[in-house]
Amino acid sequence: MVEPVPTAKPVCALCAGEGFTFQQREDRGIAAACSCTVHCPSCHGQGRLYARDERGYEVLRGCGCGADPRRLSLLTGLRLPTKFLARTLGGYRAYSPAQQRSLLRARRFVDEFVPGASGQRALLFCGPPGTGKTHLLSGMLRELAARKGVRGRFEEFFLLLSDIRDGFSRGLSSREWLEPLRQVDVLAIDEIGKGGKNRDFEQGILDEILSVRYNAGRPTLLATNYPRPGTVGWEFKADGQSAENLEQRVGPRIYSRLHEMCDLMDVLGDDQREVQHDARQARDSAADAPARGTRPARS
Repeated sequence: MVEPVPTAKPVCALCAGEGFTFQQREDRGIAAACSCTVHCPSCHGQGRLYARDERGYEVLRGCGCGADPRRLSLLTGLRLPTKFLARTLGGYRAYSPAQQRSLLRARRFVDEFVPGASGQRALLFCGPPGTGKTHLLSGMLRELAARKGVRGRFEEFFLLLSDIRDGFSRGLSSREWLEPLRQVDVLAIDEIGKGGKNRDFEQGILDEILSVRYNAGRPTLLATNYPRPGTVGWEFKADGQSAENLEQRVGPRIYSRLHEMCDLMDVLGDDQREVQHDARQARDSAADAPARGTRPARS
């Protein structure tokens, strides 16, 4: 007798099988259990269930359906940019060989990451605007939290500087603002090198963050629009300033530390924001053409 082939379980259209979705509240993304988890046969939407550990003791653990409150808390704590809440590594489109290499390296980091292990080598993505660096950072943090229960945090460097200045004005000590950045398992800092005119202050803050992370043995994921020295074909400069490379922008000491901590990956390609903008304009122009070509009939 031929046994029937089991039918594949349908994938939820809301969460794509992840078991959670992000809800935007003001400028924050809050992770919430997807409505599909209510039908989980194991936890019935509670997100927690009792299981036996290796010693035979009954313990309370998170359910794999996605409704686990601890996992939802980790995802909310990532502080991802609202435009990147739904960005995953699986949804990253590589338009160039350099982007494909960067994606593969990002996947390898997530796959090989061991929670609690120290000294794991991190990544620094260097590339022009619009090549997907923030997408890669967000996707890595998202997968680490969802798949491995890793506590992560996303920071945009310029906004972080603003928060630190505000903290100093309120009497906050260096230890108070630095400690939360030291404690997270994986810290992602986007757009390093982006700052104002007080370069000494900016470099000092970045140096403190990298040093405390390095001494704690915790990896820091980074991205920048500034090229490495000797890079051909692209340059970057802040408003009103001359073009610089990354070493000039952050200083030789920090640049040397980055090589010690990270694999530097060039994320080269066309600015997809510009490409998509041009494509929208072309579609709009094509849609308007018949209307412009229509003339009222003569009576």
